[in-house]
Formats: sequence, structure tokens, C-alpha cells
Amino acid sequence: MSNYKFAEVPSNESVATFTTFLISAWFLVAAGAMLVEPTVDDQARALAAKTPVVTVRQLNAQAETPDARFTIEVVAKRDAGRVS
Repeated sequence: MSNYKFAEVPSNESVATFTTFLISAWFLVAAGAMLVEPTVDDQARALAAKTPVVTVRQLNAQAETPDARFTIEVVAKRDAGRVS
């Protein structure tokens, strides 16, 4: 017989433990990110602070009368035999 030894394969318990630890760490990081993220109100205030104040002037202009008047006439045929 040969004295060759196989490399150790991790047991199901150690794989399950590592997976549980990895998922728990992911949720911990996600929870921290949600707690640190600014609220919608904070974002709106920051955006309002960055928005420049704009003054709009309205110039008085005399309304011009149109040079021509157009009339659109719609003509369509109706099918008398069709009831909807």
C-alpha cells in the first residue's frame, strides 16, 4: 500500500460557518451604509443650497396681430352600415 495522504478537504460544517460569516458581514456593511447615507431631506437642502438664485425680468412688448388667419376643416366619411 502507498503512504500517500490526500489534501484536507474542508468539512461541510466549516463551509457553512464561513458562508454564514460572509453573509453576516455583508449585511453588516449594508446596514452601516444605510445608516450613513443622507436622507432625502438632507439631499434636497444640499441641492437647494447649490442652486443659484435667478432673477427673471419680463419685458413689455406690444402684441402683434397675426398677418393671416387659417381655418382647418376636417371632412370624413361615415360608414352607415357599421354599428359600434
